[in-house]
Amino acid sequence: MDDLQRNALELRIRELEDLYKKALQEAEKANIKAFDAERTKTIFLANMSHEIRTPMNSIIGIYNILDQTNLNPEQRELLEVINISSHNLLAIINDILDFSKIKAGQLKLEHKPFLLHEGIHQVIKMLSLRAKGKGIELSYRIQSSVPECIIGDAIRLHQILVNLTNNALKFTLEGSVVVSVEILDEGRLEDLRQTEYLPDQVLVMDKLPPEHVLLKFEVSDTGVGISEEEQARLFLEYSQIDTPLVKQFEGTGLGLSISKNLIDLMQGKIGVISKKDSGSTFWFTLLYKVGDIEAYRNKITQGQRKIIKSRPLDILLVEDNILNQKFAATTLNRAGHMVDIAENGKVAFEKFREKHYDLIIMDIAMPIMDGLESTRVIRKYEREQSEKDPTYSKPPIKIIAVTAHVIMTDREKCILAGMNEYLAKPYRPKELTDVIDLLEID
Repeated sequence: MDDLQRNALELRIRELEDLYKKALQEAEKANIKAFDAERTKTIFLANMSHEIRTPMNSIIGIYNILDQTNLNPEQRELLEVINISSHNLLAIINDILDFSKIKAGQLKLEHKPFLLHEGIHQVIKMLSLRAKGKGIELSYRIQSSVPECIIGDAIRLHQILVNLTNNALKFTLEGSVVVSVEILDEGRLEDLRQTEYLPDQVLVMDKLPPEHVLLKFEVSDTGVGISEEEQARLFLEYSQIDTPLVKQFEGTGLGLSISKNLIDLMQGKIGVISKKDSGSTFWFTLLYKVGDIEAYRNKITQGQRKIIKSRPLDILLVEDNILNQKFAATTLNRAGHMVDIAENGKVAFEKFREKHYDLIIMDIAMPIMDGLESTRVIRKYEREQSEKDPTYSKPPIKIIAVTAHVIMTDREKCILAGMNEYLAKPYRPKELTDVIDLLEID
């Protein structure tokens, strides 16, 4: 190779290196831009969730208070419309929030023993009223060999089954919906490789791990059915089988997408068998470790804490929303407690210094000073008082966070700030009084 060729080659190498560096810089910029966009979307959805949950807290709360009063049949029927509508709205915002958590990688699965048979029964019980209202028979079948206790995320399995069963009820105009569970026998594992039922994690196994079962869940209906074209986009985000302008069925189009994402997180598999006008069967398979039913029951029995009604307490309610003030104060007064109200964290700190309270119920998002900062200020003041006066023996005041912020990290932030308990809005009156009673305030 002569000098001219060598120089040309070196020049070309430098050009390629420059192009490579430039490509890396552009990729880094694109990643930063995508991260910022995702972060902006997550913050927006979290804020929207908060803004919707805040008024819903007073709606659901006042419903529960009115439901305990003497109403005539017409008033009770109208009140129930408010209840159903508010919970439908809450289901929508929960779907959007869960979708946001999944996309942001913030959704973590639990790995705890739970009662599967009881969980299936609860799903049917929860949706039976809706089925009855449409004149649809809703039932379930559990294979006798399916274990009672398994180890996994009970809440997310419940969510998937509710989504799929709700979906079946939505698209079934008459007939029935059946939820079923069976074991895909390990002895048939080789035969099952020829089917679409095996999750990827099971496909690579020679046999199932000891004390594990592969469960197949099905939700079958006699509804409108789904064409092959519609099935291809069924699990896509925001997908619905009708268009907004000729919308026959309600929903956000997120339920099936969220269910698929949850099943993917649990390393399972989901699919559908359907024909237009011939009903549908949604199925999913998950690998579970079998739990010890007796150990589970013993642990629950030992871990149960008896709720003893608290004595009348002096409570400082810190809440900037007037409607939520009314609901919470009414709930607390009916439980026998005395209530003072502070409209923000700064006023709460001033009232805390002026008067002895047994408990503070603290909202998080407030003007002037938010609940987290107010809690930090209160805890700092308590420490300073204890350091100044060795005889100071007043225990730290109990603080309950009550907030419409429900992102996974919000609870951790509240506890780190010095709060003792966390209650998410919207909540029912009993949920508020129970969390107070569980604190066992002397």
